[in-house]
Amino acid sequence: MTRLLLFCGSQRRASLNTRLLDEVARLVPDGVTLDMLPPNAVDLPLFDQDREEDPTVRGRLAILHARFAAADALILASPEYNGLMTPYLKNLIDWVSRLPRLDGAANAFLDKPVLLCSATPGWSGGGVAIPALRTLFGHVGAIPFGETICLPYAAQAWDADGRLNPAVLDFNWSACVARFCAFVARQATGAPA
Repeated sequence: MTRLLLFCGSQRRASLNTRLLDEVARLVPDGVTLDMLPPNAVDLPLFDQDREEDPTVRGRLAILHARFAAADALILASPEYNGLMTPYLKNLIDWVSRLPRLDGAANAFLDKPVLLCSATPGWSGGGVAIPALRTLFGHVGAIPFGETICLPYAAQAWDADGRLNPAVLDFNWSACVARFCAFVARQATGAPA
C-alpha cells in the first residue's frame, strides 16, 4: 500500500497552505495511506551543528526522520516568502537530512517523489518559489514531480464557511494528484515511469 507524508511549509494556524493541503488530501485515490504532519509536531530549533548532540533534539529528529523515511512519497504545500521557501520549511529539511550523517540512518529523501504545492494571496500562487523547492529536494536526493499545484489569490478561494470555490477545481488538481499517485506506484514497483 502506498504511503504519503503530507506536510505544510507554514506554521500559521490559519495557513492558506494548510487548507490547500487538506483539499489535495481529499483528491488522493482510495487505497493510499495518508500521514499528515502538522507543524506543531515539528519541534526543532534553528539548525545549528552544535545542537546535533543534544539528546532532546536528537530524539525529536529521530521521530520526524522515521515519518519521512516510512513514506513512499511526499506532498508539500508551502507559501513563498519573498519568492523563496519559508525558513521553517528549510529548517525542517535541513534537520531531517542530517540524521544519516549523524548515526548512519538511511536518507529519508532518497529517490522519494515529491509533489510541490503552493497557495499565496498574490498573483504567483507560489510559482516563484517552486524552482528553489525543486533545487532543495533534488539536492537531498528526492524526485520533484514535474507538475505542481499553485493557487494564486488564495485568500479568496474559500468562502466564509471554509468551502473551496468550485471554479478552483477546474485547475485539474484531481488529474495532477492521480498522475502523481500513479507515478509513486510505478516507482515503488520498479516499473518504467
